[in-house]
Amino acid sequence: MKNAALTALAVCLVFSPAAHPGQAAAAKAAAEKKAAALRPVADGAKAFAHLAHLASNDFKGRKSGTPEYRRAAEYVAAEMAKLGLKPGGDNGTWFQEVPFKSWTDFGQPLRLEIVAPQRRAYFAGRDRDFTPVGGTGSGTARGGLVFAGYAVEAAKDGWDDYAGLDVKGKVVLALADLPAALPNEAKAAWTFEAKIKTAAAKGAVGYIEMDLSTPGAPPRPGAPRQRPGMLRAGQAPKGFVVLRAGRDFLSDAFYMAGRSWRDLVSKTLRLGKPFTADLGVEVEMEARFVSGERTAPNVIGVWPGADPKLKDQVLIMGGHLDHLGVGIDGWIYPGADDNASSAATVLETVRALAAAGFKPARTVVFCSWAGEELGLVGSRWYTDHPAFPLEKTALYMNIDMVGTGDADLLVGGMTEFAELFEVAKRGLDAATVARLKPRPNYRGSDHTSFWAKSVPAISLRSGEALTGELDDEHPEYHMPGDGPGIVDPERLREAAQYHCDILWGLASSREDLLDPVHRTLYLHRDAAVVDMHCDTVARALAGEDLAKDLPTGHIDIPKLGRGGVDLQVFACFAPPPATEADKGRAGNGVFAQIQAARELAAKNPDKLVLVTTASESTAARNSSKTGVLLAIEGGYAIENDLVLLREFYRAGVRLMTLTHWTATDWADASGDPGPVHGGLTEFGREVVAEMNKLGMIVDVSHASDATFWDVLRVSKAPVVASHSCCRALAPHHRNLSDEMLKALAEKDGVVGVNFSPGFLQDGYDAKRTEVFAKTAADHGLPADRAAISAADPAVRDKFNADFRERWAAVKKTLPPVDVKTVVDHIDHVVKITGDCDHVGLGSDFDGLSETAAGLENAGLLPEITKELVRRGYKPEDIRKVLGGNFLRVFGAVERAREAAAP
Repeated sequence: MKNAALTALAVCLVFSPAAHPGQAAAAKAAAEKKAAALRPVADGAKAFAHLAHLASNDFKGRKSGTPEYRRAAEYVAAEMAKLGLKPGGDNGTWFQEVPFKSWTDFGQPLRLEIVAPQRRAYFAGRDRDFTPVGGTGSGTARGGLVFAGYAVEAAKDGWDDYAGLDVKGKVVLALADLPAALPNEAKAAWTFEAKIKTAAAKGAVGYIEMDLSTPGAPPRPGAPRQRPGMLRAGQAPKGFVVLRAGRDFLSDAFYMAGRSWRDLVSKTLRLGKPFTADLGVEVEMEARFVSGERTAPNVIGVWPGADPKLKDQVLIMGGHLDHLGVGIDGWIYPGADDNASSAATVLETVRALAAAGFKPARTVVFCSWAGEELGLVGSRWYTDHPAFPLEKTALYMNIDMVGTGDADLLVGGMTEFAELFEVAKRGLDAATVARLKPRPNYRGSDHTSFWAKSVPAISLRSGEALTGELDDEHPEYHMPGDGPGIVDPERLREAAQYHCDILWGLASSREDLLDPVHRTLYLHRDAAVVDMHCDTVARALAGEDLAKDLPTGHIDIPKLGRGGVDLQVFACFAPPPATEADKGRAGNGVFAQIQAARELAAKNPDKLVLVTTASESTAARNSSKTGVLLAIEGGYAIENDLVLLREFYRAGVRLMTLTHWTATDWADASGDPGPVHGGLTEFGREVVAEMNKLGMIVDVSHASDATFWDVLRVSKAPVVASHSCCRALAPHHRNLSDEMLKALAEKDGVVGVNFSPGFLQDGYDAKRTEVFAKTAADHGLPADRAAISAADPAVRDKFNADFRERWAAVKKTLPPVDVKTVVDHIDHVVKITGDCDHVGLGSDFDGLSETAAGLENAGLLPEITKELVRRGYKPEDIRKVLGGNFLRVFGAVERAREAAAP
């Protein structure tokens, strides 16, 4: 205590205003140098020594479930013990044993040879001559080669590949898939297992499936996709060898017999009947397949926290220790970069922290996971059986492939947990921060297991993402060449230093690292967020630069990004025509808006992409872009012509709101004072049927009740009410009654809750209209918005300013309409429909004069997620509300179209 006081006094004297400037600067520099000396310093050479050991051939590629993997785990545990960590595994050990229920492996030798009339040997391996099929019997098979078409015996269904063919003592060679002419019921029966057992029952000694894919080549557009056969352990008869062989083997075997496999396959496909042949070529093949239950350990070391208030909070650093083992090609896959670099980085981080006198307030856990290469098995096991409570785990830091590449530091999770990462990176120096690159939506490593439990997690990789090209920064990914020789020790040093600096700061930070907002915002960012309706395209058509973060308007590209919007439905508005001539021009205006939306996406290809299918929407989200889905608001646009409706579909439109405020010539609207058609006309029913046929979503917002009920009777696909609310809470004609909500749910549809206060609160619109009328009267104007808009600008502006002031004063006397009100309507839909499957978001942004408070623009959509969390909604239900429900309907409409296709 005395020394601390003296030190503090010295600092005060040195940095007091009276001190000489030169002395102060020197003292400051000395203090900074001393502080720097206390910080951990990573050593790349020390990390490399661990990597070189673990990636040596002695460990045979460290496949989980093998003795070699266990020896690698024991090495990591022993090094952790030397560094002073405490064991954190099962029963006071270093190990958390992870079960592998369906562990499989292939042993050597694996052989395929033609032995007569000429001898030729072939090589096993990915993109090589042949591969063994998982579940194959083990042993050696030798016999004549018989081409048996699809190897299907279904004479009663008009197909028999075995007719007149003797396969006893021979090896059956057959196509993948099944004959197109086979009935669906027969196709279901003829599994790959059925093919294998049929061949074996007929006396065959082995089976080779033809792999007709071209290695490295993309599939030809329109070409049928080959579905390779799959077996489970035990499905092949004992000793019955099953391989898959490619074109080189096939050509050799057929040419030796004076035949052409291409000829026989072509005839089979073109003529729709079997063409088989006993080739008279003798082959020999051998396989060794091992399966069963195994275990492999996660390694867990603990650095206990010292602060009584913070020691129960946990930071975890880790990465997978396993790799691929010995390949079917016989090569050892050493896995140096992927991912001995992880264990090396972990051990060097611990060493550097210890050398610097690290005394964490929070507990820090260091892990090496089993089974990442087999499906994140080890990290998933940990998150299901955590050594420390996940709710107390502030952050997991993953390491995967940090041994090669350039100096970039690619960080998955830094956007998903942006606020927490801002705290974490405070410990990094400016040069390191400059090299950080986000990797949004990256799910290819063990941090994903923590994300699945909503635990904050980030993942570090050196260099760039995998490309598979010649300039890939991880060029030997999943190859035998991924050995110590390609690893740069400097990359290891950088990775270790990065983790040292983050842990040095976070472990004793007084920030609230467990603030629930981090997990809530992750949930929002990780969900597929869909807004089912906006009118923003009119602003784009007017020339606004929506690439900028604009001070006005509800939506622009930066706001979509902040709001985490993955799919935005852009409505192209067709207003109710005032004259017969206007009816014939309605489509032109919509086509102009479609073009404006297309140009907006084309000018911002790194942020936006036009989508026309649910799968394209998913692809956009996976590439961190907002999908733009085109819609029409107002069926007047089709000009009473189904041909024009089809043209809109071809232009990319995938949703149409049947009416707007007043009726079309074929459907009543909710804004009409009374019925015009009594719902849908005959042509209106044809419109709905054609939309089903096209795969265009039918939207009943703005429709009258009669039209709503007619649509539900006519439509063969789910429908939506893209921007409506609940009539029981706010009796507006644009809202849906409880009976309508139930019927929409029974149709598997979705209502998108509108953000307009007039739709959200009972009496809000009436009160606003009253103030509007009174203000207009006081200004000598009619209570007509169109007339006021056409008035003299000075008069109009004076009226608008007065109205805004009066309305603001009146609003203060009304109950608030805010985020909670929006979620009240979501609650009501859930209550009435019985689940969370039929409600979403339909903001009506840029179509509203005002919004619910707290939702003034798209960037504030996370506030809805926060309120849903506060109300106790389950994460999976929140994901449905935010967008999953609409995407389900989108996919269902597509499938209905396919089902209706001739």
